[in-house]
Amino acid sequence: MPAMETKKNQNNNISIKKLIIMFLAIVLIAFFIYFVFLKQDDDNNIIIDQPCFETKTRTVDGTSMSPLLQDGEAVTTYENYYDCNEIKKGDIIIFNFKTREGDYIKKVMAMEGDILEFKDEFIKINGEFAVNSAGEKYRINQSQQRILLIPLEDNVIPRNNYLVLGDNTAPSTFDSRKFSFISKQQIIGKAIINK
Repeated sequence: MPAMETKKNQNNNISIKKLIIMFLAIVLIAFFIYFVFLKQDDDNNIIIDQPCFETKTRTVDGTSMSPLLQDGEAVTTYENYYDCNEIKKGDIIIFNFKTREGDYIKKVMAMEGDILEFKDEFIKINGEFAVNSAGEKYRINQSQQRILLIPLEDNVIPRNNYLVLGDNTAPSTFDSRKFSFISKQQIIGKAIINK
């Protein structure tokens, strides 16, 4: 009898261990599905369950974001969005300067760790020509190249620096070609095109 009881206790212990392992596996699978499929932020899908940003509507002022955005066009902005989300290349952002009045809207074209080069008066990022929404290359003159090269070592964009460009590829456009890189501290939020 004692031998049978011991075997029964061992079987019970094995069953309890199996139940615990199955429970943990289910919990892990549920977390995996939640974070991989439900929490993704691709192609401007905003993570609504995070109360870290405030929604506002702003009006584009000027033509630096043309042809993507027109003067007078309304965009939705998620202010403080980057307090709990990563900045990504291709994001359209709202930012400001301490020394200038007003807020600006531009596209993040390159960020820390990217390699910035210039060829035949055009901008290259990681070996590829930078292009706008219409596939046009961004022109840059020699004085603008010098402005962008000052903080670079081996042409690598330093930590916490972002190259932001308007959609207008002309060198006269007010963007990083005129004022160099911006920092995360200058960024107010993410803009979503209402088209």
